[in-house]
Amino acid sequence: MIPSGKFTRAGRLAVLVLLLMGLSGPGQAAVEPSNLTLAALDIGSGTTRLLVAELDVCGGHALRVVERKSARVPYAADLLNGETGSFSADIQARADQTMAGLIAQARDLGSQRVLAVATQAFRTAANGEDLLQGWRERHGLEVSILTQEEEARLAYQLVVSRLGAATEHLLVWDIGAASQQLVWRDPVTQEWVHVNSDLASVTFRNHSLDTLGRPVGWVSPNPISQVEADLLAAEVMAWLGPGRVDRVNSVTRQGFHVVGIGGVHGASLVNQMGLQPGEWVTRSALARTLAGQLGRSDEAIGGEYADTDVTNLILVNALMAHYGIDRYQVKGSDLTEAVLLALDEDCQLFLGPRSSVPAEANGRYHDVVDQPGFSDAPCLKSH
Repeated sequence: MIPSGKFTRAGRLAVLVLLLMGLSGPGQAAVEPSNLTLAALDIGSGTTRLLVAELDVCGGHALRVVERKSARVPYAADLLNGETGSFSADIQARADQTMAGLIAQARDLGSQRVLAVATQAFRTAANGEDLLQGWRERHGLEVSILTQEEEARLAYQLVVSRLGAATEHLLVWDIGAASQQLVWRDPVTQEWVHVNSDLASVTFRNHSLDTLGRPVGWVSPNPISQVEADLLAAEVMAWLGPGRVDRVNSVTRQGFHVVGIGGVHGASLVNQMGLQPGEWVTRSALARTLAGQLGRSDEAIGGEYADTDVTNLILVNALMAHYGIDRYQVKGSDLTEAVLLALDEDCQLFLGPRSSVPAEANGRYHDVVDQPGFSDAPCLKSH
């Protein structure tokens, strides 16, 4: 149920009611107010990320990041390369091994609970829920599949927490392996506005393979020439369509503060451009980086994600032009931190079936609060 009373401002954490509905079953014991070690997993369509953090949940203070890990599990590529609409036996075996290892690490580090959210690949895979259910039963994982809107709003609240204060003119732009979300709140009505698509890192990489006529079986379109890059950039508008572009233009023309998060912005572009989280991507700097990567093989580019790095640059460069974004700020954030920020002041997650609580009230979440984000600093409170 949605709480009817007002929380005191001091010590309250972001209450994102919808986003974590169903993370654990009925009868979950309340967590006693104390310093806790909790783990969160962001099961993305290409990468799974783990955060283990020690935090004073009820006091609203992030204490200490214990561990961060990530592992590449190409769920989206597996779905796109298959013909059944289900995860293959091979990717399920790889995922089982990865999840068992990450959850074991979290438990070894003292995590009392392991919370998780899954995104686009699990929204579309016919057997996605079955895979998650196996992890619930074998590992006690508390996991839920987010809708695209829930994913976007969870990311938005995380960015607000990182900025330190809410802003009436904030657009959060998240590009992952298989989905892209842009979300903002109407400055007048405070209603949520979403522009969603499946134009993302792996989907665009695969489209590039087809468009450029790469041989069947190739997993990377590299090396890519300037002519080929121009051809791929022209495909972006055809994919999006004018309706989505016009909606984004309507706010970028108003000077909205644009923040990019997710694997494409926060990892691929940051690494290729030599940026730090919090710094700005400009169209001119991005174009220079792209020019330097054209004509290079995966081996020359280097890294585990070389097969998508160059097409990510092409994609974002074209999107910035279409969306009217001259620059945007990059935040090194993912949904692991957002999950932990979505605990309430009583150290409980909002439980129960999603159908029991309306998604919105006049387009708004109830009692949404802004809180500082996590840091890797030493504990803020002594034991």
